[in-house]
Amino acid sequence: MSLLFRHLAESFRKPDHWLYASWLDVITKYRKNALGLFWIFFPPIVYIWGLGLFFRAIRGGITPDDAGFLAHMGFGFIIFRLMSTMIMDVGNSFSAYLPYIHEGHLRLTDYILRPLARSVIYFMFAVPLLVIVLVGDAPVLPLGILWALLGFIAVLVNLFLYGTLLAFIGARFPDVNQFFSNVMLALFLITPIVWFSKDAPADSVHGALMRGNPFHHLLAVVRDPVLGAPIEPMTYAYLGVMTVAGFVLASVVYGRLAKRMPAWL
Repeated sequence: MSLLFRHLAESFRKPDHWLYASWLDVITKYRKNALGLFWIFFPPIVYIWGLGLFFRAIRGGITPDDAGFLAHMGFGFIIFRLMSTMIMDVGNSFSAYLPYIHEGHLRLTDYILRPLARSVIYFMFAVPLLVIVLVGDAPVLPLGILWALLGFIAVLVNLFLYGTLLAFIGARFPDVNQFFSNVMLALFLITPIVWFSKDAPADSVHGALMRGNPFHHLLAVVRDPVLGAPIEPMTYAYLGVMTVAGFVLASVVYGRLAKRMPAWL
């Protein structure tokens, strides 16, 4: 077993450094606000029923082709928020917990799992809102929920694997963290969230950008089964290659660079 997966197994046996701590991060962030944890619900509400209704009106209102647009956009935003929050936070993970590393807590998987757990907590708070918009705007396929759960596991696995790579890159080259933050806006625009994937034919530049975007494929395997939308075979092939490559790269990078991390910081 590689060093990465040995440390990962230890992290799951001792979750106090990442699971409990990430929950405390969320609670303490909103503790001093008058509305408290309500602010966790505010972004999804704004995007689903604020921007969602706005973009639906731009598309011409409710038409047979646009049925379920609020569910499509709400699902897309919540999953994309999960992924983008992890990507933007993980680059600073090692430097943010530098005192723990210098004290000898060298199981670096804890610092990668912490932003991932925090992102999942935000996602779980948004699930009730997602249920409301799904019930009110689109028929839900019960079997699709099972496939969506499997897709969600694939998303978490890839976020951890590529989060491991980004954590080392961000620790070695701190300026790259600004790049991560800025590039997410461009990725949001080429991910089918405020528009449907059918609007981007495969033979168009728009379609090529969408199909080359990993966030599109990660989103599709979670959202599309629930909404009954077809998933392109390319998506499964793309995610298969992406996951295998992530396993190999993360394992090699972690094994070679984990012991050098304290010196970098």
